[in-house]
Amino acid sequence: MSEKLGELYALTQKAQKMEMINEEVALEIYNEIFENYIPKISKTYESAIRLLEKRHRYDEALKISDMAIRLIKEDQISGTLERFEAISLRLNRKIEESTPVEPEPEKRSTKLSTKHLAFAGIVLLLAFFLFKTANPYDDLNVNLEGKQAIEGSDQVFDTSKEGINTPDESTYPITESMISIAVAEIKKDHEVVDASIIPQEGTIGFAVLVRPSTSSERCEAIATQLVKTLSGAASAEYSDLNGPGPSSLGDIYNYYELVISVGTGTSEEEIISKGTKNKDSANIYWRQ
Repeated sequence: MSEKLGELYALTQKAQKMEMINEEVALEIYNEIFENYIPKISKTYESAIRLLEKRHRYDEALKISDMAIRLIKEDQISGTLERFEAISLRLNRKIEESTPVEPEPEKRSTKLSTKHLAFAGIVLLLAFFLFKTANPYDDLNVNLEGKQAIEGSDQVFDTSKEGINTPDESTYPITESMISIAVAEIKKDHEVVDASIIPQEGTIGFAVLVRPSTSSERCEAIATQLVKTLSGAASAEYSDLNGPGPSSLGDIYNYYELVISVGTGTSEEEIISKGTKNKDSANIYWRQ
């Protein structure tokens, strides 16, 4: 496989994974593909058309459909000519029938701005206690010589890797793009006021601010979804990592410890659920 084909394959796989996490990001990747490559598989064209049509971007979708028709006629790509001809007809009809694009919904009232500023301070405070103190919750013990233990478990895991050339968290850094995707997705939940993800020195801190009356079970479910969404974004970025599944948080957490806090604030009485997970554990250990 040539280098250019390898790049095209990697981008296509990334776009397909990202469709399940964030369609806007997936669409950006598809646009990058069409700007720099000629995909040989018709599904790539159909996926981009579907995402554009869903957003009423009919002119852009029509250009891709007409491109596919031309390339099929030139026998450069796979696909059924009649299918794309039907797509182009449909798009032309929608363009003719479309009305002016409605203005974007108004942003949230600035009444929430003070609350959000307060949460920014809360997150910074939480980050300080998570990563600058020896025991952020008094039940998480971290031995700096390479052994870590969680109260309630009789296992002690030796994380020292001297003499063994194995991947660590530096091989799979958590990027701002991954964080933005995960936070944007979880904030779509009406019970979530704000959220923050803070990676530092082999540990990822998750802080979620929820609305009052949110149950502890719901807090754990929201936090778990945030953890899985970040894992999905990581698997889209790093093709050798598996994403989350029904019984798995995803491969990225083989390289990071997790510290999670969910509540209406960060004082002891405001924290609803706290969780931790070390690299050798499959699940999050929750405390209330």
